[in-house]
Amino acid sequence: MKKLTNYCCHLIVFTLLLASYSCKKEALDTGGTTDKVPTNVHLSDYSSASITVAWDRIEGATSYTVQLLGSEDSEQPLDAYTTTSKDFYRFSGLEETRGYYLRVRANVNYDTGEWVYITDGQERARIMPKYGIVDKDFEEPEPEPVKELYPNFPEGWENHESVRKGGYGGESDVFPSGEWLMPNMYLNSVDAIVHKIGEWGLMMRNNVATSLEMNFDLPYGASKFSFYYGTVTKTNSNDTDAESNPILVTVEYSQDSGVTWIALGDVLEVNSVEIQYFKEYELDIKGPVRFRISKNDSRARLMVDEISVHVN
Repeated sequence: MKKLTNYCCHLIVFTLLLASYSCKKEALDTGGTTDKVPTNVHLSDYSSASITVAWDRIEGATSYTVQLLGSEDSEQPLDAYTTTSKDFYRFSGLEETRGYYLRVRANVNYDTGEWVYITDGQERARIMPKYGIVDKDFEEPEPEPVKELYPNFPEGWENHESVRKGGYGGESDVFPSGEWLMPNMYLNSVDAIVHKIGEWGLMMRNNVATSLEMNFDLPYGASKFSFYYGTVTKTNSNDTDAESNPILVTVEYSQDSGVTWIALGDVLEVNSVEIQYFKEYELDIKGPVRFRISKNDSRARLMVDEISVHVN
């Protein structure tokens, strides 16, 4: 009987303590109100997985509470934080294309003020970590399709059955990409050809105007065309002439199998033996197409390598 009495006493004491704690918690959660509100609540930074909200501190506030919401009318935060010293807070680990809303309030001890939202004009701002503030109906656009490189490109002259070297004879040669017209030019692999990529580079003859030309069509147009070029060497007396008399380079394309040609941009100049030049063109050519690269009759020799063409 004595043990039962002690158990009852302990149960009553525990119940009273629990009731006392609940009252204190309720008082803490349902404190009074204050007219203090933070000012200049704004989006200060964002990344693909985070949003940072900032505000101006106001006199009399003892802390600030920030909340991350999943909708503009939600009262149940996805995350929240209360700070006594900061005027900003970063929410991390977010979904990059989900819409979030952020709000801040000032507290004076247990008294709380009105929520102030990050806004877009007069509306509560919808924020995507990847894009920042977006319209209410914004949806991430579909990614652009990948423009693939044509098979057997870039053409760098590394793989070929027959190699024209040591002379300028012949009009064409066949490589993995196709047959190229190559008058007054040949391949060379000597170390002195410093601007080539890999073992082989293509050399154009000096004192003549000539063109490196595709003798084939690429069937699916072109979204990008690029190549490397420069003088053949840094020390040859012919090549050093480029510094006072630049090599003039033109790039063209044809959509009627080489009958007529259209220039891509301005004429390029090679006026330094030190530079390995690179040129890339963003294109929107539909249908079969071929390209050619030409030089003027400069005394200096032109080197061309790593020609790339992307499908459109």
